[in-house]
Amino acid sequence: MILFLGLLVLSFAIASPLDAANLGSQASFQISQDGPPQEELGHTMVPPLQGMVHRSLALSGPIANRINLVFFGDGYTHDEQEQFYKDAQKLTADIIKPNASYGPVAALLNIHAVFVPSNETGIGTHGQARNTVFGLYRPGSELRGVFYKHKRRVMQACDYWRTLGKGCDEPILLGNDPLYGGLGGTPTVITASKINGPLVLRHELGHTLIPAGEEYDGGYAYFGANSAPLSAVGDGLSWEHWLSEPDQKLRLEDSKVPLQAYPWQDLMSQPYKTQFSATNGSYSTALLRLSISGIPYESHLDISLNGVRVNYSIPSQSKGENDRAWIQVPLESGLGAYGDRSRQFELVVRLSEVGGSAPVTQGGKMLSSVELIEYGPAERFNKTPGYIGAFPTYDERGNLTLRPVRLGRSAGPVFNLSAVRVVQTDETCLMRDVTYPCESLPTAQPKTSLSVALLTGVHLSSSFLSCLPRGAIPSALRPGRPD
Repeated sequence: MILFLGLLVLSFAIASPLDAANLGSQASFQISQDGPPQEELGHTMVPPLQGMVHRSLALSGPIANRINLVFFGDGYTHDEQEQFYKDAQKLTADIIKPNASYGPVAALLNIHAVFVPSNETGIGTHGQARNTVFGLYRPGSELRGVFYKHKRRVMQACDYWRTLGKGCDEPILLGNDPLYGGLGGTPTVITASKINGPLVLRHELGHTLIPAGEEYDGGYAYFGANSAPLSAVGDGLSWEHWLSEPDQKLRLEDSKVPLQAYPWQDLMSQPYKTQFSATNGSYSTALLRLSISGIPYESHLDISLNGVRVNYSIPSQSKGENDRAWIQVPLESGLGAYGDRSRQFELVVRLSEVGGSAPVTQGGKMLSSVELIEYGPAERFNKTPGYIGAFPTYDERGNLTLRPVRLGRSAGPVFNLSAVRVVQTDETCLMRDVTYPCESLPTAQPKTSLSVALLTGVHLSSSFLSCLPRGAIPSALRPGRPD
């Protein structure tokens, strides 16, 4: 399967924005800059939305024989049409680059963009949509979920382009907003955030394209190819064929989460303080992770454990920005440097004097989430980057499920569908930690599930299949029909 995916990457081609009219369709179309293509088959379909303009951004094969992802813009006015295509093209490049999360299956994807003019620029806040075609909005001002008011419109538009032979299997609503936000499902929702747009897209497509659940702690949706119950350690994991040490007795990798919360605390109103009890002292290392927004520099934020200052760095791409950012602090000596034998701790996160006097931006100066993970020593926890085993994930109630990978930069066939920065823990998988570099790939099990999910929607030619080694893809998928 890995060789097969590698071969697929070689056949991918980028389409010029101007060649959308004739590539991969049965009928002849003509692009109009004032509206949608008109079908030349003796009748004209009535478009559900006026002013739509279609472009194909990246084509790997015939429309009818690929999975077609389509960006639909919301909050882009007539004057912002080219900005929409520029934003969509940037996101497309992130999806299809060979070393990116979806690079190995890029040859199964076509990617398009449909401009739909809105009467007002941007997206709404505080539960109120602006005068835009699909009505994207944030429930509050915080940089978190983005919802839609007019789902029926986007689904009708998707059906329209599919009927015209231009393809639309998965619609993606792209909101004209420079800050973090999104939503999984159909349609997938993302924003044009230059820092977080690509990260959110990779993560949410993981939910949309394959049955993949979350991998971060503190959630509730743990299911699919990247999840298993604790009993699977004895009964057998669905990813057992990809275990790094298949001949060794499988163990549950030993890590604990004594602190995990989503406070959504505006630090302008008051500091965030919380107490927690750590484990028995036998966990040799730890990781402190926080999510913030509206705080562009380290000098604006002070973090302490039991009164001891915690040194940290804001990721380079987030410095000077007010978008949402993830801070990861490896505690190489564990919590021992911050506490005593009582194992009781207080975490305090507060604005510095400089941070408190800096201008307030959208969403406020927010602490969105905080988590502390403790890791057992080498004989109880494997820290090898890309190691595949049975790693714990704790849901919002503290219940435990399993995930395949300890994260870290992937090696060889390891394909992590989650992502953040390199720290020596199991934290770099796209469904778990969305800030890891895009070269982080899904683990073998989600990757194969992604491949199979996409392959069931395409038909492979016998000539293409004859070039592949026997067993490279499941036999059930081999018959197909010619391209």
